[in-house]
Amino acid sequence: MIDGVSLTNQDLGIPVLIATLLLFVGFVCKEWLERHRGKFILNTSIAFFSLIALALIVLEPTRQTEITDRQAILRTQGFAARTQDSLLDAHKGIRVLDYDPSKAIGTELDSLTGLFIIGNGVEPFNFWQFEELPTFYIPNPAPIGLQEINYEKRIDLGSTLRIKGTFNTPEKNTYLVLQDPSGNGLDSVQLSTGKAEAFSLETIPKVTGTFVYQLTEKDSSGVLLKSEPLPVNITGKKIFEVLILNDFPTFETKYLKNFLADQGHKVVVKSQLTRGRYKFEYFNTEKVPVYEITDKVLDEFDLIIADADTYFSLAKSVKNRIDKQLRENGLGLFLQPTSPLFNVGQRASYFTFQRDYEQEIQLPSSSTTLEKYPYSIITNLRVAPISLNKGKPAAVYKQVGLGRVSTMTVQNSYQLLLEGEEAIYGKFWTALLDETIKKEETKIDWEAQTEMPRKDQPFNFNLRTNQDSFQVMDLDSNLVALLQHPLIPSLFSGTVYPKQTGWNQFWVPSDSVSKFPFFVLDSTSWKSVSIFKKIEANREQFRNESQKNRTVLIDRPISLFIFYLIFLLGMGWLWLAPKLFGD
Repeated sequence: MIDGVSLTNQDLGIPVLIATLLLFVGFVCKEWLERHRGKFILNTSIAFFSLIALALIVLEPTRQTEITDRQAILRTQGFAARTQDSLLDAHKGIRVLDYDPSKAIGTELDSLTGLFIIGNGVEPFNFWQFEELPTFYIPNPAPIGLQEINYEKRIDLGSTLRIKGTFNTPEKNTYLVLQDPSGNGLDSVQLSTGKAEAFSLETIPKVTGTFVYQLTEKDSSGVLLKSEPLPVNITGKKIFEVLILNDFPTFETKYLKNFLADQGHKVVVKSQLTRGRYKFEYFNTEKVPVYEITDKVLDEFDLIIADADTYFSLAKSVKNRIDKQLRENGLGLFLQPTSPLFNVGQRASYFTFQRDYEQEIQLPSSSTTLEKYPYSIITNLRVAPISLNKGKPAAVYKQVGLGRVSTMTVQNSYQLLLEGEEAIYGKFWTALLDETIKKEETKIDWEAQTEMPRKDQPFNFNLRTNQDSFQVMDLDSNLVALLQHPLIPSLFSGTVYPKQTGWNQFWVPSDSVSKFPFFVLDSTSWKSVSIFKKIEANREQFRNESQKNRTVLIDRPISLFIFYLIFLLGMGWLWLAPKLFGD
C-alpha cells in the first residue's frame, strides 16, 4: 500500500484482485489468439490499466490529509439553544453531536481537532474519552434548588446526624425540614431569598439499622414542594478502653476525659500527685488502679493517651512493652504535645519536627483561634496527616506495625469548649482519635467510591481483606466480579450497575458478618445536586487554559473521475480498435 493512501473497501481487496487477474488473463488469452492483427502489447497494456482503474473505482482509494479546523459541538442535557446558535455563527461548518452517556463516541472524536461541550456536561465516568482532544466547556448556570448536600451516610448510634448543604436562589420563606422515616419533623431551617445559601440540620438517631430520612422543601404555608431521600446506615456504637497518663492533672485532660466519658467509652485516668503517689479516676468502668503497666494491663486497653513528659519519663522496659503492643496487637498511642516532644528526636518521639514560628491555628468552621507550638510535623510515606485544618497539618499519625502513634501541635483545644463550640471540639477529637485507636478486627473492610449511586449507572467500590479465597454476592445472589490490585494484594475493586433502587447489599457467603449496604437513587432524586456536581466536575476537567486545536490525519476520498475516464477511454479503444484496424 502506498504511504498515506488507503482503501475504503479494504475488505473487498482480495475478491477484487482475483476478479481483476481473471479478467486480465482472459483478455490476454483472447488477444494472443488474435495476435496476427498486431497491437498485442498495446491492447494488453490498455486492458491492464483499464482493469486497474475499474478495481480502484470499486475499492475507493483515500489519501491521509492533515486538518486543524474540524470542530464539533457536543450537546449535553439542558443545553441552551442560544449557546449553540452563537457557536454555529462563529464557526462556519462546525458539526453538531448529541451526547448519550450509555454510548461510546470515541470514533467520532478521533477525527475532530477541537470540541465544544454545552449544557450540563458529560458524565464523569466518560471523561476518559476526551483525554486526547482539546475540549472547551461552556457551562450552564447553576441550577435553582439544592446545590450541595453533605452528611455521613454511616454513623454510630448516639452520634449526631448532621446534614449540611447549599440551596441556590430559594423562594421567600421557604423551609427545609428534616424528617424521620415515618415523616415526623426533626429539625428545620428557614431560607431567605438571595443567592446560594448554606444550611445545617441535625438529629440524634435512637435505633440501629438502615433507614431513609427525608429532606423536604416547603413553602410558607407548609405545602410540600419537594422531598429528597437521605439514606443512613446506623450501626451500634463502638466502646473503647482508654488509659490516660499524666504527670499532673491538666485542663486539657480534664475536658478530654469528660468528652470520652460522655461518648460512653471506658476511661481510666492516672495522674501523678507526688513521687510514688497517684490519683486515679474511672469513667464507665470498674475501679481497678493501674500501678504497673504490664503486658496484661496493656492487653485490656485500645488506646493510651500520654503527655510527652509522662511518656518520656517511663522506664525503657515500659516503653518497649507499649511499642510491642503497637506493633503486634494494634494498640493506639496518642502523645499529648509538651515542649520536650519537639526536641528529643524521631527515635524517641516517632516524629520529626521543624520550627515554623507560627503560634496560632484556625480550624474550619470555627471562629476560635487556637494556640499551637511553633513547629510543623514533617510527613512522608509512613507519617500521614489527619484532616483537621487546611495548610500545614496540625496533627499526624504514624503506622507502627499493626498500631498507630499520633500527635499534634495544637495547645489547649479546650478553648473551643470555653467559646461554646462544643460541636467543633467533638469533631476535632473524634477525627484525631479515630485515626489512632485500635482498629476493630474485621475480615472485610468496604468502601464506596461512587458518592451517589444510581440505577443502571456504574457504582464503584473497594474492599480490603486478607482472606485468600472469598466471593462477593449482590442482593440477588449474583456473583460480583472483583479486580485485585497488582501491588497491594489485600485491596480489591469492583464495578456494578445496580438494577433496582433503594437499599442494596453486598455480602460474603463464607462470612455472615461482612455485609455492605448501599442505597441506589432513581433518576429523579437529588437531580439539582447531581446537575451541580456534574457542572463543577466538567468545569474542573475541561479548564479552558491555553488549549489549541490539535492536528489530525483524516482519510479524504481521492476523486474517482480520473479512474472513470481511464476505464471509459480504455474500453472505448478496445471496442473501437478492431473496427478501425481490423483485417
